[in-house]
Amino acid sequence: MFTRQRGCINLKNRTVILHLSLVAGCFVDCISTVISPTTAFVPSNLPVVNRPNSSRANIGNPVAMSAILESPSADRNKGPIYQMVLSTIVLPRLLQQQQTQKTSLKVLEMAAGCGVHTTHFASSIQQSYPLLQLEWHPSDPDKEARCSIDARVHRDGLTAVVQKANDWVLGNRGGTACNDGIRDKGDAGANQDSISGDSACYSHCRDYFDLVLCINMIHIAPWEATLGLMQCAGTVLREGGILMCYGPYKVGGTAVESNLNFDASLRSKDPSWGVRDLEAVVQVAEDNGLEFIESVEMPANNLSVMFRKK
Repeated sequence: MFTRQRGCINLKNRTVILHLSLVAGCFVDCISTVISPTTAFVPSNLPVVNRPNSSRANIGNPVAMSAILESPSADRNKGPIYQMVLSTIVLPRLLQQQQTQKTSLKVLEMAAGCGVHTTHFASSIQQSYPLLQLEWHPSDPDKEARCSIDARVHRDGLTAVVQKANDWVLGNRGGTACNDGIRDKGDAGANQDSISGDSACYSHCRDYFDLVLCINMIHIAPWEATLGLMQCAGTVLREGGILMCYGPYKVGGTAVESNLNFDASLRSKDPSWGVRDLEAVVQVAEDNGLEFIESVEMPANNLSVMFRKK
């Protein structure tokens, strides 16, 4: 019931959420971003538009480069997710919803981790849709993850379209995908420096986003993070907007042997983690005004699962 086989986009113009606090051991502004004098300073939880274009990379900045974390799994799956899901299913559906040619796309990437997906997807969208105004908001409650995201964005010259990473928490315990790479120690979210999330945190962005992404978070975070994700997506997505989640799932209470072994391994690290039942995730989405569209079988026994805001 939950499958189908078969992911792209691009831009210029971007915005910025300025985060003027320090994070332990690393400045949020560790990447030395240059802001135009005309850019307004606003709270980090508010979307901002019309940031001046800034396309120069900062490859030589040792502070920026040292903040970058790696994620082998994100490097492996970024291509298939974009090619099999985003470019062929999600983006066409969002763009076709416009009676005229769509001119903007607002994306919220939850639990963005190290920023591998952030830069790959944003740059791919720019290349595929050069006239589209992209506004990409990466988010992660882990401070090291946010520094890594911002450093990658600056290095790749994407500061005109990708906002400074915000620190939204999903549910009362949050969730981050940054634990995948060099920090794969079973301590996902250990470096959270944000307050717990609830509907009040997202109300200022009600009906604002066209697309919400959440990749490889649901299984390496407490169930409360999934509840928070669906509450957030149900609040911030506009009508017809899409939530896309990627990762391993059980269907009908079971899965392939490799995913069952993975589930046991996750629960041995943290009993609150684990490969979730797809039916349970779909039900929580429905409870928050998100209808299940379809799921797409992906490499390595993963699924891309899509929901639409009613």
